Amino acid sequence: MLLSDLLKPEHVFLDIPVRTREEVLVYVAQRLEQAGALRSSQDLVDLLLDRERLGATVVGAQTAIPHCKVPGLGGVVAAFARAPEPFPFDLDEGLARLFFFIFSPAEQPSAHLQVLSNIARMLNDPQVRRAFEGATDATVLTAALSSAESTP
Repeated sequence: MLLSDLLKPEHVFLDIPVRTREEVLVYVAQRLEQAGALRSSQDLVDLLLDRERLGATVVGAQTAIPHCKVPGLGGVVAAFARAPEPFPFDLDEGLARLFFFIFSPAEQPSAHLQVLSNIARMLNDPQVRRAFEGATDATVLTAALSSAESTP
C-alpha cells in the first residue's frame, strides 16, 4: 500500500498555525472531517490522544506519525501536516514539525502497518524528505511523492 495512493492533495496541510500536540491533532482532525474523510473530529482527537498515551509517535528528525484505528472507517486515510517550526510533541521533549497521519479501520488491525513502513522508507530518501520539508503546494508535494515511489 503506497502512501502516494492514499495521500490526497486535500489532505495535505502546509505551514499550519499550531504550537502544541493538541493543536495539530485538532487542526488535522477538523480539516479531515470538513473534507468528508472522517465522521467526527472530536472522536478522532480522542483516539489519537489515547494512542499517544501508549507511546509518543515521534520517530526522530522532527517527524511524528500519529496513527490510530477508527471504528467504522471504510478504508485507510492518510494526511500530512507541516508546522512552520518544530515544537515539543511528546513528554520526552521530542520535537516535531512534520506529521504523517494514518487512520485505519478498527476491523483491519494491520492495515496501517504497510503504510507506516512505507513512510519510514520514504523519509530515508533525502529528496523525498526535502519535498515534505519545503513544498509550497500540496499538488506538487503529492506528485513528488508519487514519482519517488514509482522509482525503483
